[in-house]
Amino acid sequence: MKKFLIALVVVIAIIALLPILGNKVADGVLKEKVAVLTSNGLELKNSTTDASYLTTKKHYEFLLADASKFIAHLNQYAGAQIPPYIDAMISGVVVGVDIKYSNFPLTSKVIVDIYPLTLPTNITDELKKENMPFYTYIDKLLQGKGVLYHMNYYLSDELFDGYIKDIDEEYLFDNGSKMTVKLFDAIYYGSGPLIAPTNLQTSISKIIIKADESTKAITFEMNDLSSSSTFESQSTYVSGAAMKSMSIFIDEGKNSELEASIDNIKINVSSNTQGKKAEFYAKSSIGEFKFKSKDANVAASGFNYDISLNGVEKDSYEEFRKLTSHANTNYSPEFVQKLQESVTKLLSKGLSLSVADMSVKTITIEDKKPIDGFSLMAKIVLKEDADLANKLKTSTMSVANNFNFASTVKFSKEFYALINKEAPVTGMANSLAKEEGNNLVFEIKFNDGKLTVNDKNIN
Repeated sequence: MKKFLIALVVVIAIIALLPILGNKVADGVLKEKVAVLTSNGLELKNSTTDASYLTTKKHYEFLLADASKFIAHLNQYAGAQIPPYIDAMISGVVVGVDIKYSNFPLTSKVIVDIYPLTLPTNITDELKKENMPFYTYIDKLLQGKGVLYHMNYYLSDELFDGYIKDIDEEYLFDNGSKMTVKLFDAIYYGSGPLIAPTNLQTSISKIIIKADESTKAITFEMNDLSSSSTFESQSTYVSGAAMKSMSIFIDEGKNSELEASIDNIKINVSSNTQGKKAEFYAKSSIGEFKFKSKDANVAASGFNYDISLNGVEKDSYEEFRKLTSHANTNYSPEFVQKLQESVTKLLSKGLSLSVADMSVKTITIEDKKPIDGFSLMAKIVLKEDADLANKLKTSTMSVANNFNFASTVKFSKEFYALINKEAPVTGMANSLAKEEGNNLVFEIKFNDGKLTVNDKNIN
């Protein structure tokens, strides 16, 4: 009996100590994460802890003191480099982080809220100088956690889910202009490490941005946006996105209106760099596109494209990818030269571009009867050539022998007539066309420097 009581006391003591032990373990992990952040561009401005026996709440405030260093840290985990020009856009931002977790070690759920508390330094300075009331409004919105990213993270399973807090804001400027921003039902879930998830699903029901002035009004709207991504590695992934509709409307008075809309958009892209050569695929479709202004009224339906790029040498591609991530901030002659050399090196390794489908089902001009559109299939093969750089310097025309090209283009007769009316083609092109029912077909081939259209040589 005595041994039983001792054992029972030990068990009870262990259970009682679990929250304390769990708190210590979680606290140690958080300290490690904070240390990583503060050594990579963030500065810890403030931190507080509110711990009870069962739960712990922590609050952090981080200043993005060195944006370049922080972005370089993120780029270690990103398949695509974050461009350096983002530095200025986020430098000086203060971000609040609230963390809540159970002190029991067996409970793996961590609740996290992340929210900006200030704007970037350059924007803050400009707003204070140009429009202090608007700055005060934005500052109050941010301090009140008006822009908030909520997450539930399950440590043991590396699963997460969460949402972006709904935004429904209107601001009336002193001159009578009004700004409206709305974001509803933005949710997400996924798996893997947060900084480099292996799976991510997102959806947003609506985004609306409006700017109303006395002489001009602009409205941008997106509805039912969703995306899905799976990452096997930084450069091997499959991603897809869909959107019910997207539109923009600009009203500058009775004599000047512009309206553009796209419905039922689907996009799929993938990248595979695990083999000897890299492969890239992109496929997209649009249900309907409309564009209307005082000068034009055009609509199209059934737009599709299906494109793949194969046989890309991986090391050359990686060099090119890193260089292009700096293209928006660096236009120096040295950079342009490096970029040209990188492109030449990439092309010298050879590659193959295939267009399985690029087509538009119907086209409508000025609300008239819809006409059938066009379709295109093509394949371009660029042969490997270690001497490509020298050929480009000495004899550009000799590079033509490196290409093999085959394409089939079909125009409906009505669409071809429309093209000929708006931008007349040569009589030679008309004579080369081959009729197939209601279509005019051009089978174009380029091999060993020789061009043929529908098996007719073109000199």
